[in-house]
Amino acid sequence: ELMQRSYATMAKLPLQRGHLYNWYTTDTLEPLPPITVSSVDSGNLVASLYTVGTGTLSLLKRPLIEPRQFEGLVTHLHMVQDLKAFRKDRSLPRVPQSTADLSAWLRWIFASDTQAAFENLPPYTEPSLDEALWWTNETKRRIEAVAALVRDYMPWIHPDYAPIDSVIYETEPAEAALHPVPGKDVRALPTLEHAPRYAAAIEQRLNRPQRMPDSAESAALIERLRQEITPARERLAQLVENLRTVSREAERWADNTDFTFLVNKDRMLLSIGYDLATNKVHWACYDMLASEARIATYIAVARGELSQQGWFKMSRVHVTAYGRSVLLSWTGTMFEYLMPALWMRSYPDTLLSKSIHGAVEIQRAYAREQGIPWGISESGYSDKTDQGHYHYQAYGIPQVSLKWDATAGPVVSPYSTFLALNVDPPAAIENLRRMASHGWTGAYGFYEAIDFRRGRNKPEAVREWMAHHQGMCIMGLLNLLADNVVQQWFYDNTQMRAVELLLHEKPIREVSARSAAPAAPSKKAAKKLRKKAA
Repeated sequence: ELMQRSYATMAKLPLQRGHLYNWYTTDTLEPLPPITVSSVDSGNLVASLYTVGTGTLSLLKRPLIEPRQFEGLVTHLHMVQDLKAFRKDRSLPRVPQSTADLSAWLRWIFASDTQAAFENLPPYTEPSLDEALWWTNETKRRIEAVAALVRDYMPWIHPDYAPIDSVIYETEPAEAALHPVPGKDVRALPTLEHAPRYAAAIEQRLNRPQRMPDSAESAALIERLRQEITPARERLAQLVENLRTVSREAERWADNTDFTFLVNKDRMLLSIGYDLATNKVHWACYDMLASEARIATYIAVARGELSQQGWFKMSRVHVTAYGRSVLLSWTGTMFEYLMPALWMRSYPDTLLSKSIHGAVEIQRAYAREQGIPWGISESGYSDKTDQGHYHYQAYGIPQVSLKWDATAGPVVSPYSTFLALNVDPPAAIENLRRMASHGWTGAYGFYEAIDFRRGRNKPEAVREWMAHHQGMCIMGLLNLLADNVVQQWFYDNTQMRAVELLLHEKPIREVSARSAAPAAPSKKAAKKLRKKAA
């Protein structure tokens, strides 16, 4: 639903060869001056669209209800209990032992005691620090969401219909092709793409002349389910089609974003962007591999809009800091080193992998030296405009920055640590806990930044949240918790997978070391060498 609404809004926006401009007014949708196309921001958008395109289709390969939904619910229930959110007059029925036991969980969700425990909760309507109220409302919302999935899409698995299982799940040869997901209730969980056919098979059985029901109660249940199954089948078919539409639209928007005109043909690099006022592509180019332009360049090469030489034209100058050798970046930010890795795989002992890990270690070393948490990148800081808005700046580690006036601040941005979750998970989690223990979180998660420029003992929280940075936090968490699924979605696109070999590049020192020892000379060559030496 959200994606379809986003597409509808995007369709109203003026574009430049498929590119969104950098800024629009939200009320009129007119471009804001200076009207520009940013190559790097378009690269981020196209990468995101590709992950939506393939990730949406991957949903069709899974059932609507899965054990992991109940795993999430168990976490919520633990939080509710830890926060002592329930009054003494509210008590939950015993939670099922196994998250794989679908029948037990559905009985628990639809139990009157479960419903009663969450009745008449005060609504959580405004951002506040009432953790208990937030968790109870969110837990109630998730219970209601699972219940709605059952009622609207898969009514046959409702506990009420257990007495007529023999009618619902009568085996038919056609059902063998439905590939239901293995589990305790294998018959009830077809994958989403097969669910409409699965529902149609049940509908056909219910509408067929039956033997006499066991009881009047069974007859009433069969009739009730017969009334529910037809609209459920139609909703399932519509949901499948909607997901496919979202996927097709994502691919269409991505494919229509043309990078060809942004290529500087003389330098074989992507320009930083296009200016509508002059109708010219900017002369400056993205020429550093350790930069956020890595993902846009990779996409342009994969699609044939930029020669592979464009990838190798990007600078690979190394610099040493705190005993670690890394690629030189423009401003030394975590964003430059790690943001593209949300989509792009990192292989051990490769040029990029060593720099990514080295950048995190350098950030940690700098923070130890300062006695503060680690993670410095572009972010808001505590100074404000006359209107009360926080300022924004690219902070980074000067020792690994090409920019002559680069500064660390130091200003620590928590989103930088979320980017590092897949690089060093234990260290990243420890760092997040350290920041949380100081209260640097609010209703929407970690604050934008903590400003230490006035001294390590005078930190000032930048109390705002940026959607862009929060989005990166969520993607970092998702990669950590779901086996790099964002990267998997990105490489499920065949064009992106076709040039994956670019990421296997080894550091030049290793290549030199392997080729440093020459092969033994032939006898003839050795004789010439001895004569020359004589």
